[in-house]
Amino acid sequence: MKILVTGRRTSGSWPIRGEQLGLAIGATVEYDAKGVAGCELVVIVKRPRISFVAQLHAWKIPVVWDVVDAWPQPAGNYWDRITCMRWLRSEVAALRPVAIVAATQAMERDCAEFELPVLALPHHARPNQLLNPIRQEVKLVGYQGGEQYLGSWREIVAQQCKLRGWRFVVNPVTLAEVDIVVALRCQQGYAPRYWKSNVKLANAQGTGTPCVLEREAGYTETACGAERFVNSASEFGDALDSLRAFEVRSIVSKNLLAAAPHLDLIAERYKGWLLSKFSQPVMNPH
Repeated sequence: MKILVTGRRTSGSWPIRGEQLGLAIGATVEYDAKGVAGCELVVIVKRPRISFVAQLHAWKIPVVWDVVDAWPQPAGNYWDRITCMRWLRSEVAALRPVAIVAATQAMERDCAEFELPVLALPHHARPNQLLNPIRQEVKLVGYQGGEQYLGSWREIVAQQCKLRGWRFVVNPVTLAEVDIVVALRCQQGYAPRYWKSNVKLANAQGTGTPCVLEREAGYTETACGAERFVNSASEFGDALDSLRAFEVRSIVSKNLLAAAPHLDLIAERYKGWLLSKFSQPVMNPH
């Protein structure tokens, strides 16, 4: 079966869910595609161009929508569940997909009302990352991502590190540079809590970097038990102290590496699901 994976190159999720994953499943990968290149199924990552979707429906080419974090940002990061579901219903009605790829199991459950095939597919760890060497002493705590999402957590993390004589750095070049990585956000909306992907945890697992995270579905669903989960400043300080000892961080690192979601494993699951659902011609039910 010939599959085209497309999306907008400006999306932060495009290299992961478009290029890396698309190539790994043997699909034709083309950002902002204008045609189907002889393909029988089109997977659209995140926010498609409605004009292209209309063409696909006119050509009777089935569309699979990989939602990832397609909700409007930053406004959507503060929406409640009712508003999030209203947005999701409007998008499904406009795109008319034959199936949906969700970033979390929580999103998969929320998509059940559409009565379409839905696959909860977590992010894989970024390929070819350096493994964390696990140093004798903690000296550096890091965060990778948009600094604006840290919000009030930034001051908390910086203060807690200063109390322990450690440094806090935003966006280190590699996770291997830091002794502990944090994945925290100030947004309290439904989408960040239940629909946001596991990408930061996946990269911590893939590098064996001890991590402290908030209790978001993307993280709790893919955790292996070695992670430290927090929701408050006091919990955060306790989590840091629990990772002080070299022996503890060494064990944590090994457990994280064992649980790492590698690209080939995620791609195998994804391709198997697509072929099982769409190896035969699909009639668009809409």
